[in-house]
Parts: sequence; structure tokens; C-alpha cells
Amino acid sequence: MFERKARGNQRKSELTEMTKLNQLSIKQREQLFRHLRISITHHSNAIEGTSLSFAETKELLEKGFTAGHKPLGEQLIILGFAKAYDVIVREASNKDNLIDSSFIKDIHAIMFKDALSISPEYISKPIGAYRTDERHIQGVSIKLSLPHMIANDIENLLYRFQSNNLSLLDISEFHILFERIHPFADGNGRVGRLIMAYQAIQNNIIPPLIENEHRSHYLDVIHDKDDLGEFLKTGINNSLELIDC
Repeated sequence: MFERKARGNQRKSELTEMTKLNQLSIKQREQLFRHLRISITHHSNAIEGTSLSFAETKELLEKGFTAGHKPLGEQLIILGFAKAYDVIVREASNKDNLIDSSFIKDIHAIMFKDALSISPEYISKPIGAYRTDERHIQGVSIKLSLPHMIANDIENLLYRFQSNNLSLLDISEFHILFERIHPFADGNGRVGRLIMAYQAIQNNIIPPLIENEHRSHYLDVIHDKDDLGEFLKTGINNSLELIDC
């Protein structure tokens, strides 16, 4: 029994050193994407302030059981996020499917569509379209894109970083620049992290899992591509911990 545990720990250590999807077996990749569906959905939404626990998110996604004491709007957004995640994994499996602005808008719309229909008070409009007002991040001096510049800024970003030819550092820089554009009225962080997963999959990199417990660290490093790149390596290790060895 001790030997089996030691072998398992050794295997975990070996996996943690990997950053390539094709170094995982088919079974491990299936486990990874299945577990990430719950983990990324929970943590990415928790970072933005939703109140469902991991267990409640798991029950909602796996069994359809709602948390009766939690806002319906939050739960619809979580379901929408999981739908968007499914699209991300499916589309990113084809290396020829380059991310374009229409795809980004569609991901945003998928995430919020059901919540908008049933609990519109939880949703900042428009969905599936760029914001039309100026935004500022409280306590931060970084200027966000002006509404009339968003479309142009997104197109330039996508031209500079084609989704199927990126390193982890490129993905880090893209994420920072996308958040500075801040194209939507709400959901920019969530969409940005889903795009990150798409880019990782297309480039044979394990999608990083950014945990809510490390939210403060994430917000601290999101201004520097090198620091964020190092942080994402930890996120890759978080994802690999979801695999049974």
C-alpha cells in the first residue's frame, strides 16, 4: 500500500512538470476537461463574487440541483458559463479555428443569455455586444478602451496574437491587454479566462486553473506579463492536480 502511494506521488510530480496536453493519455485528458468544467466554472465565477460553493456548483452542473437559498440569477450565469466552457473545449480542439471578434461576442452571449431571460436584474446589458459607456477600474490608474475604440482595439489584439500560435507568455500578455480593453459591460474577467483556456488548448498547453483562493495574487500580477506567466504555471499545476494517477 505504501509503495502504491509513493508511486502515485511520483507520478503526480512527473505530471506537474508537464505543460503539454499531448503528454497526457486519452483517459487523463478526458478527466482533465471533465473536472475543469466544474473547477473553472466555480473559481472563475467566485473570483467575480458569486456566492455558490464548489459543492453547490458541482451539484448544479452534474445533477441539476439548484441551491435553494442562493440567487437564481447567479446559478443561471454559472450554467451559462459551463455552456460557454463546452464551446471553448469543442472549438479549440481544431487548431484551424482562430478566435475572432464574433466568437468572443458569442461566448459572452452564451454565458449570460439564460440569466438575462429569467433574471434580467442580474445582468449588465448589452450581452454579446461591446459596451457603449466609459468604464474605470476603481483604485487603478490604467485607462480602459473608450467605447468607440473597442472594436478596433480587439481586432488589433487578435491580429497580433493569433490564437493557434502562442506561448504561455503570449497568452499572459493577451490576457492583460484584453482586460485593459474591457470590451463588455460585465463578464470581462470570465470571458478573458475562457479565452485563455481556448488559447492553451490550441497550443498544446494545459489550461490553467486560477483558483479563487489566489484571487488577490492574480489581481496583483495581472499588470505584468512575466509575473502573470509565472502565476499561470501554478495554475497549470492546479489543473494537473485534478487528474487521478
